[in-house]
Amino acid sequence: MIKKGLSAFLTFFLVFLTFSCQKEQADNKEAFKSILLSADGKPIPLPEDKLIFINFLAYSCTSCMKELPVIKKVLSEPKYKDKFQFIGIVIDSDKGDFSDPNFPIYSGHKRNFVRFPVQGTPTTYIITPKGKKLLVIFGAVTEENLRKFLDQALQKAKSL
Repeated sequence: MIKKGLSAFLTFFLVFLTFSCQKEQADNKEAFKSILLSADGKPIPLPEDKLIFINFLAYSCTSCMKELPVIKKVLSEPKYKDKFQFIGIVIDSDKGDFSDPNFPIYSGHKRNFVRFPVQGTPTTYIITPKGKKLLVIFGAVTEENLRKFLDQALQKAKSL
């Protein structure tokens, strides 16, 4: 009698474990397909019709905080406004900042740093909607050199 009960319990447990592992694997595959993940492992929504400007920053980084207004200003200019989407990934906090919907800042997931290595902050990647890297910018930018980088990314994107 005890063997039957134990056998039934083990069978139920194995079936439960199998189904829960399959769901977790499916979720992991979906997350792995995503270009960027938020801290909770959910895909960060990205546009399909714009280049993506990913800025890895730290709230404790003075250069990062000085650079943000420059990025916001230049990306808001008519020449770039409809061609780029800003996504900020903060690396030194669990808190994002969604106070400006045009410039959302997410708390990052460790998988982001595999796809987009960050040796220091700020580091910026400009990518296509499919995740192809067009440019990598190490360090803070000025208005002038940011415009040059954006023009360069647009040129590269046209040639794809």
